[in-house]
Amino acid sequence: MSLSLFPAFFDHPARMRFLDQDPDEHIEILVRQHWVVNVPWVVTAIIGLLIPLFIPKVIPLLALSFNLAMVVPNNVQATLLILWYLLILAYVLEAYLFWYFNIYIVTNEHLSDISFVNLLNRNTTEVLLEDVQSANTSMKGFLRSLFNFGDVRVETAAERQQIYFAAIPHPDLVANRIQELQENAQGGHHSDVS
Repeated sequence: MSLSLFPAFFDHPARMRFLDQDPDEHIEILVRQHWVVNVPWVVTAIIGLLIPLFIPKVIPLLALSFNLAMVVPNNVQATLLILWYLLILAYVLEAYLFWYFNIYIVTNEHLSDISFVNLLNRNTTEVLLEDVQSANTSMKGFLRSLFNFGDVRVETAAERQQIYFAAIPHPDLVANRIQELQENAQGGHHSDVS
């Protein structure tokens, strides 16, 4: 189940490229957080849109209880309403962009975690597949099990770099693909020590 407004999982996307992609490198998986993580800010935005409908009913009740004459001119009411809806619009835009531009990329050469901070700032963490030691999945909770999303923690040989894919769809598939690509990057064979 996925929503077209919140596409989160792309397996072998044909026409997608990213900024630091090498010419012979191709994207195996591009993934964002599962669409369910957007529900809290969508609900908050809907509540924020509905609040102005209830204020005209609440303010007279407050004014009567405190014996105040609450008369706000119409132009001030209109200005406050416009500012309120602009605030809601900014909140929705920021939350959507944060979700949309925080992506995790698995290629045939490395893993990338691109974190969107704001419109002018992003952080990128890259790990070569040869440095990957393991990819572990975690799905805790009813919602994560119901909608099949979870976390993938990729441990590397380098202590300072660790990739953490948070709340992504199909975490087992992503972890298995990372392990397969890592084995292929190392030549497909392991040396057994006896």
